[in-house]
Amino acid sequence: MKTTVVSALAVLAMVLGLSGCDWIKSLWTSEEAAKPASGTLVQPAPEPAEAKIEVAKPGAPRAPEAPKVDEDSALAEKVRAAISGDPDLKLLAIDAGASGGVVTLHGTANTPANREKAARVASAVPEVKSVKNQVVVLAGS
Repeated sequence: MKTTVVSALAVLAMVLGLSGCDWIKSLWTSEEAAKPASGTLVQPAPEPAEAKIEVAKPGAPRAPEAPKVDEDSALAEKVRAAISGDPDLKLLAIDAGASGGVVTLHGTANTPANREKAARVASAVPEVKSVKNQVVVLAGS
């Protein structure tokens, strides 16, 4: 009895599978033959541009404007460079952020001495007004 049920299910699955193939094939084929286009193809003329064109006047050269530099980002980058340039601090995970000349140090140091050294190195960078040292001392960091 089990083999009859299994055989019936297998036959049913094959029939459904084959009917699905015919259905998918019908999606790819068209009943109408492809008809080539006939007649003349007409494209509309392009619209004229609406923008006003300005011509540079002789004798009035303009220098290109330099992009504005974010002073806080530049200061933070200088502090990061100073910290990574120190042989005792370069392998520590210390990051710097800046806002209005106030530098904040984040990260970890392996000793209290290196934590304080990072603050000293940061405060020695020109344009740094003050340093907030939020570096955490973790043994083995």
